[in-house]
Amino acid sequence: MIDATTGQPIYGVRARVKAQKLSAFTNDDGWFRISNVKGDSVTVTISGMGWNDVERRMGTAAPDERPIPVTSTAKNVGDIIVYGAARRAQKLTEAPAAISTVSPMELERASSHGSLAKTMETMPGVDVVQSGSNDFNVNARGFNNSINRRTLVLIDGRDPSTPLINLNEWNSMSSILSDIASIEVVRGPGSALYGQNAYNGVVNIRTTDPRDVQGTRISLTGGEWETYRASIRHAGTFGDFAYKINLGASHQLNYSLTSRMRDSSKPNLGLEYPGLSFDVRPLTDEQRRPFLYVGTARLDYDLDPTSRLVLEGGFSASGNEMYVNQTGRLLVQRVEKPFARLAYNSEHINVQGLWQRRNTPNAQLVFNAAATSLELSDVLGIDAQYNNTAMDGDLRYIFGVQAEHQDVSSPLQGDAVSLISPDRVKADFYGAYGQLEYRIVPTLSAVVAARVDGSQLFSTQFSPKVGLVWEPIAKQTFRLTLNRSFLRPSYTDLYRRSPAGLPVNLARVDSLVNAAVSQAAGREVDANLNLGTAVRQFNLGNADLKPETALSLELGYKGQVNKDIFVTVDAYYNQRKNLISAPLGGLAPSVYAPIRSNTGDAGLNRIGDSVLAAELGKINPAFMSRLATYEGGPALVIAPTNIAVVDEYGVELGVNYYVTNELLLTGNYSWLDINVRENDVPSQKILPNTSKNRVNIGLEYSRPNQFDAGIMVRYVEGFRWIAGLFEGSVPSYTVVNLNAGVYVMNDLRVSVNIFNLLDNYHYEIFGGTMLRRQATATVTYSF
Repeated sequence: MIDATTGQPIYGVRARVKAQKLSAFTNDDGWFRISNVKGDSVTVTISGMGWNDVERRMGTAAPDERPIPVTSTAKNVGDIIVYGAARRAQKLTEAPAAISTVSPMELERASSHGSLAKTMETMPGVDVVQSGSNDFNVNARGFNNSINRRTLVLIDGRDPSTPLINLNEWNSMSSILSDIASIEVVRGPGSALYGQNAYNGVVNIRTTDPRDVQGTRISLTGGEWETYRASIRHAGTFGDFAYKINLGASHQLNYSLTSRMRDSSKPNLGLEYPGLSFDVRPLTDEQRRPFLYVGTARLDYDLDPTSRLVLEGGFSASGNEMYVNQTGRLLVQRVEKPFARLAYNSEHINVQGLWQRRNTPNAQLVFNAAATSLELSDVLGIDAQYNNTAMDGDLRYIFGVQAEHQDVSSPLQGDAVSLISPDRVKADFYGAYGQLEYRIVPTLSAVVAARVDGSQLFSTQFSPKVGLVWEPIAKQTFRLTLNRSFLRPSYTDLYRRSPAGLPVNLARVDSLVNAAVSQAAGREVDANLNLGTAVRQFNLGNADLKPETALSLELGYKGQVNKDIFVTVDAYYNQRKNLISAPLGGLAPSVYAPIRSNTGDAGLNRIGDSVLAAELGKINPAFMSRLATYEGGPALVIAPTNIAVVDEYGVELGVNYYVTNELLLTGNYSWLDINVRENDVPSQKILPNTSKNRVNIGLEYSRPNQFDAGIMVRYVEGFRWIAGLFEGSVPSYTVVNLNAGVYVMNDLRVSVNIFNLLDNYHYEIFGGTMLRRQATATVTYSF
């Protein structure tokens, strides 16, 4: 095997005779040898990280010494095979969606920083914001949140998000970055194929096939802020079986995490920047040290050359992760997440069953209130799909069904309070979908897809998609799509029951109102407010919430302009309805009855309410709208509701320019804006929570299996942010990231990664921690 560009031999590329389940890897000189081959000639498939697949018909009577040229995937972006846009394999340029990929070479370079989320931060239209060492938020096309769930994440078809709030805990995902084979990000609504929560897009992550990574790989990382990581993977085959085992561990200091206890001796009373809320509990040194232990095991059995059974299980234990949520900060001291999946994959039929759990054996600590919580949740699911072609391949079709059962519990144990009421909720979700792709003429294809989803948590949702893909010139396509997506309310949106602050003494307010109405009546009158010395504050759910919906029209272009330039252009319009608001007072009067004066006389009630509003306003201007009846008594309540119709517009541009075969210049620009068409609750500000203008520019040099280096400049224009109790501004910031790697030997790689090279002291999410420079170095040895 030789590099088609340089003529140099390629090491470590796999050659397979699929029909006979035989394979071998190339040696230092690019040669491979496969023994015990049956027949006079066979088809050999060549594949390897960073190289395009090649098929060659070869004889078996004598050694075939003809060189096989293989081209790098780097210069053939349009030929990259993707799966996420249509739930089938297709070339990137043919995909009926805006889609970006992380190449195997990019994943290799990313192993030094070790973060799945960071591999996507320079994609057009994708928000990857960081708070602390491992708290990441990944979203596409705006309307971000402290806890984002508008973009569906799948790892080998499994949604690893937390069932209770749909949060993706990136540090606890039961996959090691070095075992990831590909990452695809589909931007724009994806509910027509993926259902609930594929609202803004889909992140499709696939792990490696054991047969493609045979042998052992050891990786060790160390760096600033006491960062230590280690992982080992071993894979092999025996007969028709293939297996893979992964183990990993990491420890580090969350250097940017600081206490937010009120401290009058420090600037801004001890807060990193203005507008933050104070903690009510101290932060210990141990709580600033996140950790992760992870292990997975996979066994594949090849039934025949085109069908396979896959059994995989895994377990992760992580902790000391501080998350920003809508009401403050939450520390997850320890979370355990086992999973198992059993899959049957073949040319036309794919079926997968799964089970996964989230368990917090140690209480999760709420830092803005004296409260703790626990979670024990189980998910059981099955996904079955059939695909085929007809009409001589001009018609491709896919049909599938999905079912999932979720058992979500936030138990009351010890000092822990339940996050939801009732403290245990069981729910079932069902979906059926289909897609037709018809090639009208060789240069024009039409796509029609639809999905129906149902659950006791929301009304039946119908998500259609129609599109046209036109390829007037080879490797240059235009795309027009119209589709609908939806985001279901989370369990906490519907059933939340958590403290929103310390109890408030309103006994004096009660007395003043009674005195006012008594004076007006000329006799003693009780306003029946029953306000005492400890009126509780609650952040509650709203069981009447509807799913958010989006209708999206998109025009796109992908093209290999010439052998050196690849361009993408995407323009879209979204109309979003029924946005789920932040939990604020007065938003759900039909659910939680407001408390007002009740003297039996309308005139006296008006006087009493006037005094009530004035006196509550002296304590907190929002208290009047929050005062409601809950659990048989007065409480200060905040809750979400559906609000608004919003128009959203955006443009995303991307360019890859290969200056030479080894030198790549990349750049992309994203613009987004909104117009609020309707807002039923004017007091609720509506913001996209993302920058209007973002730019990424990078330069990469790469010689596969020899040396690589890259520098990326990321600019984000400042923007306003509102999410629950957090409201403020994120100033503009520029971050320069640097990476480099060298193969000391074919099997030994040394790499470095420097995040925030210029040490730009900044934050990326309002309420998040300040970020500084962090450098790490990694040594990887394969044998």
